[in-house]
Amino acid sequence: MNGAEVIIVLNERPAALLAAAADLDECDGYVVLVFDPETGEMDAHGPYEGVAATLRAEELRRTFDRDELPDVVVRVSRLHLPAAVPQQAW
Repeated sequence: MNGAEVIIVLNERPAALLAAAADLDECDGYVVLVFDPETGEMDAHGPYEGVAATLRAEELRRTFDRDELPDVVVRVSRLHLPAAVPQQAW
């Protein structure tokens, strides 16, 4: 591939999608968030790796659908752990 071909490939939408996917992986894991608008309750499951989080979200969605709870919202979100804070000598 010559330089011009590389520029063309990088200007295409798939390249942008790959870059966006790489940005999404810059986290400490994923959590599955569940929100019940009827009760106002929210719950988080995890942390998981990316694929495991989507599988868990699908499993929860099927369970809520089977229990006739279609309004319950299931989402996958990135997890960012807090940075380590150096201990201070008192």
